[in-house]
Amino acid sequence: MANFTRASIRSGYAAIAVPVLLLGAAGAAHGDALPFPGRGYVSVGGPAEPGQVVDITVKERPGNPHPTAVDVSSRALTDDTALGDTGQAWVGAGRIKEKTEPGTYEVKFTLRHKDATCATEADQDYVCDYPPIVLRGQVKVATPPNELSFGSGLAIGVPSGAAATVAAGTLWLRRKRRRTVGETA
Repeated sequence: MANFTRASIRSGYAAIAVPVLLLGAAGAAHGDALPFPGRGYVSVGGPAEPGQVVDITVKERPGNPHPTAVDVSSRALTDDTALGDTGQAWVGAGRIKEKTEPGTYEVKFTLRHKDATCATEADQDYVCDYPPIVLRGQVKVATPPNELSFGSGLAIGVPSGAAATVAAGTLWLRRKRRRTVGETA
């Protein structure tokens, strides 16, 4: 059975603690909060019809570290939405789903900061893990030109029906006048 004394235990702690401290200085720091949480710039192109592509730009507010990943989610966009990092912003394109109804849809962007360059000047040589930031944008889905909605059908049908009624009434009045003129003569 090993007999550990306080001195040997302290020496063991020191033997473990010194390399951890030395290695930890070169490792990842953990950021508690971003200087400007929840702020940034989002641009989604449009309006676009189902099946068309819209351009997307996401940029972090100056002063915050550049995101290391950006996730995009929306009911209107397909799952293959791709963004690439230009160093200044994340840019890419998303395709509107084929069976998406016309309207305005929310697009959610989750900016991830895992192993990002630290935001403080004192820690610029290290990497930090910051909590994700969620930004929101909108995409407008337009009605395809060859597809008439119920409202546009009414807009075409009502005037057409009125014109047909006026034309039928005019013909009926002419015939009636001819009969009346023919009986009196």
